[in-house]
Amino acid sequence: MNFEEYVLCFFIYAFLGYICEVVYCSIGQKKLVNRGYLYMPICPIYGFGAVIILLSMLPIYEMWYLVFFLGILLTSTLEYLTSYFMEIIFHMRWWDYSKRKLNINGRVCLLNSLLFGGLVMLVVYGIHPLIHRLMSSMGIHTIQILDIILGIGIVIDTIFSTIKNINIAKVVAKINQFTEEAGDKIKELKQNAQEKLNETKEYFTNTAIALKLKEFIKKYPNLSLRKVGKGKKRLSINEFISKHLNNKDDK
Repeated sequence: MNFEEYVLCFFIYAFLGYICEVVYCSIGQKKLVNRGYLYMPICPIYGFGAVIILLSMLPIYEMWYLVFFLGILLTSTLEYLTSYFMEIIFHMRWWDYSKRKLNINGRVCLLNSLLFGGLVMLVVYGIHPLIHRLMSSMGIHTIQILDIILGIGIVIDTIFSTIKNINIAKVVAKINQFTEEAGDKIKELKQNAQEKLNETKEYFTNTAIALKLKEFIKKYPNLSLRKVGKGKKRLSINEFISKHLNNKDDK
């Protein structure tokens, strides 16, 4: 195979990989799921993976067991590195296998690696011979024209898709920042409210004040506090003390 054919193989397998991703994820989620990073119906990781596999497997074509295990190693390494660098760039993890058994940092897992190994076998011994015969019948000039058209398309698509995903990543980061700040503020308000309540309890548990308060309540047993806030229930002085000021440790 020449360079032009490998380039076309990249696009063909990127498209086939996109179809596999959509079908696999749609079945799992029981609805149609678009798994593409780009606007075009392709997943570049499958295209790169297929080209790497084809370049690596031709020398060991006759040894199917090496094709299987080397396929697992290469595809899993590619998946791990892709996940790692995409998370660095976009500050988001695009897939997470943390809940699956025998995973590595949630980026790769045994189940998917075995599926990729099987997919490599299917590509090397089943699909690629058919694609190779198809390309051989097309002629080099036709392949070159397709490479140029698809190459220009994926460059433009990558630019716009990356801008879109970077903007999404910024929005997600901003929401996360607001959430953390709101959580810290709520925690601070709760802490301040608890401190004020403790000060109030300490003040009213003072013996002299407590005695005066008891005498006052005896004189005005029906005393109630005014409502504060819409829908608030008016509390009697006894209910207020029972609810807010009684210290369980003193009982």
